[in-house]
Amino acid sequence: MKTWKVVLFAAVALVVAAGCGNKTSSGKVLVTINGEKITEGDLKFLGEINPRIQSQIESPEGKQRILDNLVEQDLLYQEAVKEGVNRDALVKAKIDLYRRVIIAQSLVEKAMEDAAKKYYDQNPEEFKKLRLAHIMVKFATPDQLKNAKKGKDAAPMRTEEEALKLANEIKAKIESGTTFDVAAKDSSDDAATKTRGGDLGLVSKGDKRLEARGFAPLVDKAFEMKVGEVAGPIKTQDGYHLITVTRGIEVEPFEEAKQGILFKVRGDSRQELLARLKKDAKIIYPEDADAKKKAEEDAKKGEAAKPGEATPPPAAGEAPAAAPEGAAGQQQLPPEAQQKVMQAIQKAMQDQKAAPAPAAPEKKN
Repeated sequence: MKTWKVVLFAAVALVVAAGCGNKTSSGKVLVTINGEKITEGDLKFLGEINPRIQSQIESPEGKQRILDNLVEQDLLYQEAVKEGVNRDALVKAKIDLYRRVIIAQSLVEKAMEDAAKKYYDQNPEEFKKLRLAHIMVKFATPDQLKNAKKGKDAAPMRTEEEALKLANEIKAKIESGTTFDVAAKDSSDDAATKTRGGDLGLVSKGDKRLEARGFAPLVDKAFEMKVGEVAGPIKTQDGYHLITVTRGIEVEPFEEAKQGILFKVRGDSRQELLARLKKDAKIIYPEDADAKKKAEEDAKKGEAAKPGEATPPPAAGEAPAAAPEGAAGQQQLPPEAQQKVMQAIQKAMQDQKAAPAPAAPEKKN
């Protein structure tokens, strides 16, 4: 399923690139589909834009699998064009979207490659590499020996002294004429390299891969050695090692080192590019802008309402502050005077209710 998705995206890239005028078809014709060709140049192009495809193309089975997927995609494409699917408005919108994504991603890839080249130029020691092989003779710690299982089926375990003795015996055999790779296949306890004659591959100073295995002392020693020289035993946390340099120090070309560097710099280079673009861009989210505008208007209204708040009563001994003029231009009475006026009005109303009604006038004859 993953392979199909990888090939589909690559096929989309191939179609879009062809639509932009990029001619990738060159070299040997690998297959034709109703007259349309897929060539070695097409596969090379797909491998360049996707390393996962490149790794599959390198094996005959993987190459055929990629071709079969491309044939299926081309058959579907031809039929879609025949039925006019390519003229559908939604399909055109999707093509435009894919085109924008591919072009945008190409900018990111360019920034990553520039960053990778800069890293390569600034760290020359990291790319000075030699090829190293080793033979490992493991030993167990006292605690491991103490807790080891007993019996016929128990894995054999050596003390540190036994491992050192065996390592020296293996070295003596090599010095007597046994080749290093044969000795490694016969005697090494490192299952990961034993079948390859102890080959650890290309290594550099401060090699993280070997440091993670506790092999840093082997690398340090190797960079002091000549090709073919055998050194050791060298002690690490798990055993004693014999080492030999099978290829001298060379500077790894940028093209060979590029994929590993890209893996290191891809995150930072993308973020730096986006940070620069965002800094110079005018980016507006309408909803956020409307909310901000409303908040500013509400704040202004709140400020305008503050002058109308009630004036606090004056402190003892102070003259009352002048009240603002009303609509009729009269001054507002102080609170104490207002209270006395209200009391006087209420008393007058009460007196009026308590007074007897006046007598009716007499009628004259």
